Amino acid sequence: MKKLNFIVSMMVSLCLFSAKAQDTYSCGLTQKLQKLYAEDPQLEIDHQNLILNGLSNPSNSTNKSTVLTIPVVFHILHTYGSENISDDQVLDQVEILNRDFRLMNSDTSDVIPEFKPVYGDVEIEFRLATKDPDGNCTNGIDRIYSHEAFQGDDYSKLNQWPRFRYLNIWVVEQMENGVAGYAYYPTAVEGMAFFRDGIIILNNYIGSIGTGSPYNSRALTHEVGHYLGLPHPWGSTNEPGVACGDDGVPDTPQTKGSNLNCDLSLSECNPGVIENVQNYMDYSYCSRMFTLDQVSIMRNSLQDNPGQRNQLITSENASFTGIDVTYPSECAPIADFNAQRRYTCVGESLTFTDHSFNGDVDSRIWTFHDGANTITSTDAQPTVQFTTAGYKTVELEVTNAFGTDTKVLTDYIYVRNPWPEYVGPTTFDFESQSDFDLFSVVNYEYNHARFAPNGNGKSSSGCYKLNNYFNHTMYFPLSDEGNYYNRLAGNKDELITPAINLTTTTDVTVSFDYACGTNAANVNDIEEVLKVYVSKNCGQTWSLRKTVSGSDLVSMGYEGYQDAFPDTDQDWKTASFVYTPNAQDDATVFKFEYTASDYSGNLYIDNINISGVLSVSELEEELGLVIAPNPIKAGNGINISYLSNGSPVEFKLMDLSGKVICEASRFDTGSFVEFQMETGSIRAACYLMEIQTMGSSIVKKVIVY
Repeated sequence: MKKLNFIVSMMVSLCLFSAKAQDTYSCGLTQKLQKLYAEDPQLEIDHQNLILNGLSNPSNSTNKSTVLTIPVVFHILHTYGSENISDDQVLDQVEILNRDFRLMNSDTSDVIPEFKPVYGDVEIEFRLATKDPDGNCTNGIDRIYSHEAFQGDDYSKLNQWPRFRYLNIWVVEQMENGVAGYAYYPTAVEGMAFFRDGIIILNNYIGSIGTGSPYNSRALTHEVGHYLGLPHPWGSTNEPGVACGDDGVPDTPQTKGSNLNCDLSLSECNPGVIENVQNYMDYSYCSRMFTLDQVSIMRNSLQDNPGQRNQLITSENASFTGIDVTYPSECAPIADFNAQRRYTCVGESLTFTDHSFNGDVDSRIWTFHDGANTITSTDAQPTVQFTTAGYKTVELEVTNAFGTDTKVLTDYIYVRNPWPEYVGPTTFDFESQSDFDLFSVVNYEYNHARFAPNGNGKSSSGCYKLNNYFNHTMYFPLSDEGNYYNRLAGNKDELITPAINLTTTTDVTVSFDYACGTNAANVNDIEEVLKVYVSKNCGQTWSLRKTVSGSDLVSMGYEGYQDAFPDTDQDWKTASFVYTPNAQDDATVFKFEYTASDYSGNLYIDNINISGVLSVSELEEELGLVIAPNPIKAGNGINISYLSNGSPVEFKLMDLSGKVICEASRFDTGSFVEFQMETGSIRAACYLMEIQTMGSSIVKKVIVY
């Protein structure tokens, strides 16, 4: 008797129209069919005939005189880490796909005798596109900076090229539910579900080199099988080894399936009948083959209408996507780069890296605007020191014989002065422009979601707002639950305070008010999180001090509160943590980092309060020492005032290496002393002022700008 579950798999695919994306294809339909078969046996016969007709269709399934070629594009989602895999790794994967689908893999010799008569050449090949949807030259590898690289769901399928012209493959670092990859059947992506079409897979399951490995390199072969309509050999579930099942393919025996187990003598479901453990659609990880009937099903799927698969293989599409050329032209590069970090200080070294793609770079020119020790560079990884504070624009132009491309990022780097702008304790209530002026924001995705000054403060006129709301109903498709997705999952935004000198502050508590809404239906759906970090070294390293998440984060309501704003004090919550400064806290900054979800609403932050007790050394208190103003402008003297104790007082101004720049000695008998210490033509920098008297000394920091 011919098997039935191929019908099940096609119907299950339709059921997946409203299923959560994963490598799972069951929705209980098998049990429903069995009930129908029991009520009307003719239904079972009709389904058998449908499968037999599909497998024996001479115009599609078995007439394999022509090799069918599919144009492919790989979308590499990354944040400039190892997940931004090399072109060579992608090319290696394409070679593996073509070997597997043409039965040219050398390990077919390992196929056990029971299945050598039925292993088949699919006669389907894959070629990287050489033209993008706009007709531009491409190497078929699209690189996208996005934190969706760490989400790995249907809404990570960014920049989908038309699915009726290209097989879209998205490569990511992490995926939901811990799966390695998934693809929908052609019948599951009809109509409005087109945006789900294609394959998404982890980068370490791509190819046999780089982050990939020979062991994982057949996973994409497996997913292309799903893309062309094949279920798992045990049926359309993601549960191998649980129960004997059937995929409806006549020449793949009934099986439970193998989960990371390669028992080539497995004969559990029908004693004496060896099961096809080496099938690419199993989970054994010793896969070597497709069967002849699987070949027929895939070729039939590729030449049939569901999912518009039949439009992929036309000669018109081969010309449109550029796969009809024997020797594709090389392409002009697409400029891309990143910085070692996005926040730094004047004088700190910062390394930039050229990540341009799509074509080899023969020459490049970096331009660092708005004050840097290096204005231009031709290095692949230049190291730069910015000489002035503020937001910086960075530009990279890359060229080869086929063209030039330029990328310009404004406000890309924030550079602050190395000295503290405030002395603790201090409060930022955003009631004046000065409170906003020295804060900095980092918007990694360069999107609408970024921190900006706002007038909806807590019982006040000012605060910072992170705008997570967007009229996405105009642009983004429906979610599985019928809601429009915000598509911000994994998006990170940062708000960083000015530098604060806390070396003379004790019993420090950091508190802040916040208001947050969400479109999550309940607390279990909240994935967004707010974290507070501290840095003592100009953002080179950060230490986590506070996390606010779950129900603690939401203050303005659930579901429908994405665009909410706080109009009463009840819409606000307060968070705090204790911080213990030490001698290194002479220019400490606090960073508020928000990681979004697809349900994220607006976030408001107000009244950042660094409270504590200002402590003064005994000598400083005795002298009543005041150095003002501080910072001072280069070329001006240092104004010093103190109370005379009737003993000599020595003043030494030193650079950070301890070299004495200038010094003064005072022996005054009056009770109150004021004088100006001449500094000469010293450059802008941070200096140390040592004051000695009566065998005691203190050191104060002096900033020259």
